[in-house]
Amino acid sequence: MLSRFTKFMTGSNSPSPDLYRQRLAIYENELDEPEYSFTDSAERRIDIHAFGRDFVPVCQEGSDEGYVLLTNGMSEQRMPGVRGDAKPRAELMWYVREPTPEICDNLRWLANLPFIDSTWFGFGHRVALPRPPVAGTEFQTFLFLTPIIGPDKQIAEALEIAGDPVEVLTVNLISRQELGLIKTRGLDPFLDLLDENDYPPIFDPARKSYV
Repeated sequence: MLSRFTKFMTGSNSPSPDLYRQRLAIYENELDEPEYSFTDSAERRIDIHAFGRDFVPVCQEGSDEGYVLLTNGMSEQRMPGVRGDAKPRAELMWYVREPTPEICDNLRWLANLPFIDSTWFGFGHRVALPRPPVAGTEFQTFLFLTPIIGPDKQIAEALEIAGDPVEVLTVNLISRQELGLIKTRGLDPFLDLLDENDYPPIFDPARKSYV
């Protein structure tokens, strides 16, 4: 595993090329080289890298090809108002069939949102929208979880800036009914439903609600 990140001035919005390259090197150490990289031209530069993956476990036959999308730049700045033991910096990960412009636009918008709304994201946090953000789905609430696939967890363990650990959060879309379950009974019963229904790792806009 690559060495920890060098020191970075907390609170600066200016991109650090060295930190971008170091993050990408950590990603590549676990996921190989990205098939695509979508560079952001904004001042708060948040690139998106698309790594091809066959999501079928090695011990099983067949294939289930898709992409691991990872932001690169969200963690340059601490998220405002982080409380408790939550990690103050984050990068976002989304498992998708194809890295479409619509998907990438949503991912970059989410990565910028904490700094626009002066908020923070952690495990179990949600972003509810007035309409579905992606074509082909009725779901309109983003839910952040943490990776359960080995290489993706190892990326999170390797990322650090100025002594701050960096959270890697997976992006999921959930239904209105599933959101209601989380609000009334908490996150754990919903996570149990994901296990019971063999929740697919790759985002499926046609997935049926589990509630």
